[in-house]
Amino acid sequence: MYILWLQNPGSFEVLSLNRGDKALMERFLNEHRILDVQEVYKLIKNALDKREKLSLVRIGDGEALTLAQQAVLPINEVKRNTFLSYAGVRIPDITGRDMLAASIRKADIIGVPLNPAPYFLPLFLKACKAHGIDLNSLKLTNACINYFLCNSGLLGALLTEGKPRVLVIGNKGKALANLLQGQGINISGIISPVYGLKDVNRVVRIAKGQNFDIALSASGVAAVVICERIATGQKKVALDIGHVADMLIRNGQIKKKG
Repeated sequence: MYILWLQNPGSFEVLSLNRGDKALMERFLNEHRILDVQEVYKLIKNALDKREKLSLVRIGDGEALTLAQQAVLPINEVKRNTFLSYAGVRIPDITGRDMLAASIRKADIIGVPLNPAPYFLPLFLKACKAHGIDLNSLKLTNACINYFLCNSGLLGALLTEGKPRVLVIGNKGKALANLLQGQGINISGIISPVYGLKDVNRVVRIAKGQNFDIALSASGVAAVVICERIATGQKKVALDIGHVADMLIRNGQIKKKG
């Protein structure tokens, strides 16, 4: 049994872990630098101001399981996790697995799952080893960075200061765009729905015809590939915001700094 306490947006504390889990977490944190929310905000803001590319992607159990197909876990074990279909992955999907691995290698900032449950950090690290992904060469943050940016008001600041053109991507795209537009945010386009990993090429192709400065993607596992490819191919900022989209729609507003 473990408890992971998110102490503040830039750090966390392990309160109760078994010996093996605690050793894994301590080793990982000793070997890797985890960017805090202010550092991530500054990198995104700098990219926006300079019109440079930046992709922020996040890894959870869905992404770890997708990466693990035949590389770490047998297909049947991965397939038992039925939530993957909701996340836009139809197992088996080896092509999707390899797309995901390639995008993780190229992403500018990767949110890693600082959670020692079996299908989170332990599986992700095994999958990285299997796919030859060197985390030491990548910028890392907490996979909960989407919530940290939102709850601190920094996401709101990114979307309002300088009035950047915002492209919204995902199945809740229309509802999210309506909410943000009502908060004075400059929505320039919507791509919705997104039909999982198999739909990545279509979504990225449509994005090429859009005029925007920053893309927000809430599209399950596909968001990792979508954000990386938009950033790499179009030299834009693209953020994987995940379930923050649902939270914003539910709350009816976006928090702004100050």
